[in-house]
Amino acid sequence: MNKFEQVLIEYLESKHKFAQMVLWNDEKLGLEGSIIIDDTTLGPGLGGTRWCAYPTRTEALVDNSRLARDMTYKLALALGEDSELVKAGVSFGGGKAVLRGEPTQDKGKRKEQLHAYAALVDSIGGRFVTSIDVGTSVDDVITMREVTRWVMGLPQEMGGSGDPSPVTAMGVVWGLKACLEAVYDTASFKDRTIAIQGIAGKVGATLARTLAAEGAIIVGCDIHDAAAQEIAREIGAKLVPPDEIYEQKCDVFSANAFGGVLNDDTIPRLRCRIVAGAANNQLWEPLRHAAMLQERGILHAPEFWINGGGVINVAHEFHPEGYSQERALADVRRIYDRGKEMIEISHKEKMPLYMATIRLAEDRIRRAKAEAKPAN
Repeated sequence: MNKFEQVLIEYLESKHKFAQMVLWNDEKLGLEGSIIIDDTTLGPGLGGTRWCAYPTRTEALVDNSRLARDMTYKLALALGEDSELVKAGVSFGGGKAVLRGEPTQDKGKRKEQLHAYAALVDSIGGRFVTSIDVGTSVDDVITMREVTRWVMGLPQEMGGSGDPSPVTAMGVVWGLKACLEAVYDTASFKDRTIAIQGIAGKVGATLARTLAAEGAIIVGCDIHDAAAQEIAREIGAKLVPPDEIYEQKCDVFSANAFGGVLNDDTIPRLRCRIVAGAANNQLWEPLRHAAMLQERGILHAPEFWINGGGVINVAHEFHPEGYSQERALADVRRIYDRGKEMIEISHKEKMPLYMATIRLAEDRIRRAKAEAKPAN
């Protein structure tokens, strides 16, 4: 670790004290990464493993720190006191892992890299539980499970919950219903125009198909043109170049690709009443850009509320009675109820929904800390 990286770590920890940070570099395998456990008040840190070719270590570490913080909020909201899982005595805090490098397609090398990384996860002793994210798959989870039990997202035939992407999309649909009711007084998608950024992704494609089946008019874009064309033909969607998606006249702009897409350049170009999608870290500067959206009369659904379906689903693998899709989906449907509650707080107190969401999450964490303190 060079001096600059040490200063960066000290800066990140001064902004928010992490429960634990683990840096890892295996030069022999050509892979490096970090695990950040953000908060363990509610339970072990839970979060996916993102495997990407970040240009620099700095970008990878900053992204990991933001993702880990969002996981804390996401799990505090997604698994509230009314959750079927929490009622059974299981709860999670937030964490995230980032592997820096181009994911290899060489099966032998990939297995060796994943085994080494899984050994690192195992060495933390259950304080961090991981699953699928960008760059990782169900097959990778199966490979990691050969080394550590602290991984989720196994196929259902192995007692797991499977790929979380379709359930993430399902949660976004429930969240969108809450947003539509708040803005248009109806939860119906019929004849609503929805612009989907990342229409060819695992979540974006499922979302597009689901909304089109419910009567929505879909406009989409994706950097993977061939896959986008295939989905567009299937559901009758209109495709536009990626940079033109922001200017589309629509009811909902749904970001389902990478983060930082809502910023000083893109927000003034939006022509919608609702922003709601599954991508993480959508706001380049969260507080300022949340306020900017509110000033423009746009309801913004924070991703750590609306994209919680996938993590709810995998978390249910830790239910004492084993994974049950029925129980998991009952908790996913509560994304709608949570949204109604937060939107009401936002309207009543005239604050961005982003702030109302954070407050609800932090209130739950504060209550848990207070209850954990021994009586005098």
